[in-house]
Amino acid sequence: MGRLVLIIRDELEEKFREAVFKRYGMKKGNLTKAIEEALELWITSGNKNTTRETHMRQRIYEGKKHG
Repeated sequence: MGRLVLIIRDELEEKFREAVFKRYGMKKGNLTKAIEEALELWITSGNKNTTRETHMRQRIYEGKKHG
């Protein structure tokens, strides 16, 4: 088993934990299960960068490239 240690915004963690609780209940292993699902989804979505931050970075990059 692999291990990841990460730091995320408090707000995101709270939202994620709440969503996991609503979907799976408060049972040992459910947080890991949900994180694995999220990682699989991210991997299988390919390079579809749809987040606002990614779009903003791309616009900045394009602006520098053309400006």
